[in-house]
Amino acid sequence: MSKRNLIIFILLTVILFALVFFLLERKSEVNSSLTNPFATKGKFDLKIGYITDLHCYSKQNSETGEWEMNWRCSQPLTNFVNMINNDFKPDVVVEGGDLVDGRDDQERNVYPMVFDFFEKNLDYPHYHIAGNHETRGFTKDQWLEFTSYEKPYYFQDIKDYRLIFLDGNHKIDAQGDVVDTSPELHYYPGTLNPEQKEWLNQTLKSANNKKILVFVHQPPLEKTLIKKSNELFVGGEDLREMFAEYGVTAVFSGHIEEMCYIEEKGVEYYVLQGVHKVNRQLLDEDAFKDQGSFYQITIDENDKIKVKMFYKNKEALEYQSLVVNRATAVCNNQSIENPEAYEALVEKQEKIDEQADEE
Repeated sequence: MSKRNLIIFILLTVILFALVFFLLERKSEVNSSLTNPFATKGKFDLKIGYITDLHCYSKQNSETGEWEMNWRCSQPLTNFVNMINNDFKPDVVVEGGDLVDGRDDQERNVYPMVFDFFEKNLDYPHYHIAGNHETRGFTKDQWLEFTSYEKPYYFQDIKDYRLIFLDGNHKIDAQGDVVDTSPELHYYPGTLNPEQKEWLNQTLKSANNKKILVFVHQPPLEKTLIKKSNELFVGGEDLREMFAEYGVTAVFSGHIEEMCYIEEKGVEYYVLQGVHKVNRQLLDEDAFKDQGSFYQITIDENDKIKVKMFYKNKEALEYQSLVVNRATAVCNNQSIENPEAYEALVEKQEKIDEQADEE
């Protein structure tokens, strides 16, 4: 064989092996996507694992006498961590607040236990937000001690993104001062104190060309399907104006246990369901308590955000998925173009609420 023919033979062999390898890899990806509900396809600028409103509380083991996480918390949290480590493999994980329920004095022991679960079991960086239920069980200073954070609001730059984590746990007292919520001072809606507002303004301003994502437990919206503005966020309008001014890409919240998507002045707002409450926007036969919901957030090279919710049906072993968008997560009658669909959703919501109350 001549030298020229030998070179051609080697090149054709290399190309053939490369083609076979590509086809085998492609087949593996397709099979994986068909069998694994958590599989993600394509290249992404940023991947975020998200879980919120776990509402963990303690349960005493009758045999050992030790306090441990209740199954309603430990089961979905374990499933979430397994999905993160084995399948999704994100850049970062965000826990959206209400990690504990705040129902008794044991929460001061439960929060470090659950926080430590993230520390020991997650293979990826993770960040936490204080929810209103945290400050029902202990003070904000104790939360800072548990997390080792310097402040309850902070930011983290990751790749070309700035992730901002806010603390909405404040209340305006009788004197008009903004004070921290605490076990002695509960408050359902969110609001920011003046110091945090100034910090937020500077943090947005200094982001330069980074794409900005904001995470805050309480949704800073005007209204949703079942909540009015005074039940959501005091000063939410000013906050939304600030987000629009600085070109925030998206804002993610939990808290109200309602699936909600809306775009306002170029900013996308996602309100994501926790792991326990009935999801009003699923089909009636699929909507029930303790579905163990958690999320994959991806942003592609074209800045397109995709939020995928995973949940279980009754007695099911496998998770199902739902993309959270304008069609699947209605905020109010401005969120969809079809008023009849909105009215049907309201009627369905009332029916599901009645069934949940009867349970």
